Amino acid sequence: MKEQPNARRMVLELLLSTGDFPTRKFGVFADNEGLTAQDRGFARQLLSGTLRNFRKLDVILEPYCKRRLKSKALRWTLRLGVYQLFFLEHIPDHAAVHSTLDSARPFLKGLSGFANGVLRNLQRSARLEEALPADPYQKDFSRKRLIVGRRSWMFDRPLFSNPLQHPAEFLAEDMSFPSLLSRRWVFDLGSDGARQRMTWMNQVPPLWIRVNSLRSSAEAVRASLEEANVLVHPGAHPQSFRLEKHGGDITKLPGFVEGHWAVQDLTSLETAALANPQPKERILDLCAAPGGKSFATYEFANGEAEVWACDIDEKRLGRLAPEADRLGHRISTQVLSANGGGEPDGPWDCILLDVPCTNTGVLHKRLEARGRFSKEELHRATTVQNLIRKAYFPRLLGKNTRVVWSTCSLEPEENQEMVARFVKQYALRLEKEVFFEPDGFRAGGYAALLLPA
Repeated sequence: MKEQPNARRMVLELLLSTGDFPTRKFGVFADNEGLTAQDRGFARQLLSGTLRNFRKLDVILEPYCKRRLKSKALRWTLRLGVYQLFFLEHIPDHAAVHSTLDSARPFLKGLSGFANGVLRNLQRSARLEEALPADPYQKDFSRKRLIVGRRSWMFDRPLFSNPLQHPAEFLAEDMSFPSLLSRRWVFDLGSDGARQRMTWMNQVPPLWIRVNSLRSSAEAVRASLEEANVLVHPGAHPQSFRLEKHGGDITKLPGFVEGHWAVQDLTSLETAALANPQPKERILDLCAAPGGKSFATYEFANGEAEVWACDIDEKRLGRLAPEADRLGHRISTQVLSANGGGEPDGPWDCILLDVPCTNTGVLHKRLEARGRFSKEELHRATTVQNLIRKAYFPRLLGKNTRVVWSTCSLEPEENQEMVARFVKQYALRLEKEVFFEPDGFRAGGYAALLLPA
């Protein structure tokens, strides 16, 4: 007999699964679990909230653990319980503890009693304060205080670092970012600037769409969406809109099935526009999946450019075909060799290079990447970027080829420093560069247009 659908159990299964990122697998897992629409929304809230706040959850729970949390299942169970206890007002405490532990029992393997003790101890030790302190980070600061939104609790033991003595470490704990990344941003922006950036990145990302100018117009798309009671805000690019109150299931919105528009962040769209695609040109998108920039360049060229979308990930590249059909685009695809090679023959008028990176500009969307940033991860990313630069471009660059180098990273090693190497190696000149600072409306990143010297 099949078990009843269980949102908490499904979220734990996702967090403990291997392979693709949990957020990407959410739909398949939710379908297999048979979740209702309401439970599906709750499960998504649990998954995203626990991933987004992983560091802060650890800061709260670890002082109440008398042993090291070697079990991955135990740590995620405790994070999930703590998230419900202190971050979700609509979840009763008994449900946060009992229902979580009951759902986690198949994964804990004899650790249920320990998990229960930690969560019950946290529940008993936290005293909800009547009002939020006027200046909680300075005069009224206490290492025992937890602040979530407009609520605050006082615990019976220290949780956080002191922001006056260790500002970067406190920011990392309070805003839930890796310590190294916090130190780098505090050095570059100061404590206030780093906190503002982290605050933006702790918000749920907005939904941006790109109007498919080959099938509709910005005016028509806006009118149809507003008729469906969607709030539509024009973006900096004339083909972009930010949507609010859209109901969640975008496939049900006017114009989606007809291919009148596609989802694409404003930063990604403006990066594609930097290439200035023209009709009759041959355009190569070398790291194309999931394809947004390939489709945008095709539209910018009035559907008259030859666009090749390439990637080493055959599975992700395969997802371009259904989207191309929906939009009515003729895009060629080709799987590349992981060792460098397999690209279609040139010459090329324009090459788009949105390289693999540390994702530090999109940590509000790439929640799984939030805990991965380290010296080793930064080195790995720049090593891959250097391999792409050295392995492909001696064969790809022509006399008149322009290149758009872009990342969704905010780190200079992946952006300005990498472009400087590119320019020097291939005798190019930096025509224009744009640093996209995340601001609550757009994703962060970097783009540079390189032209023949």
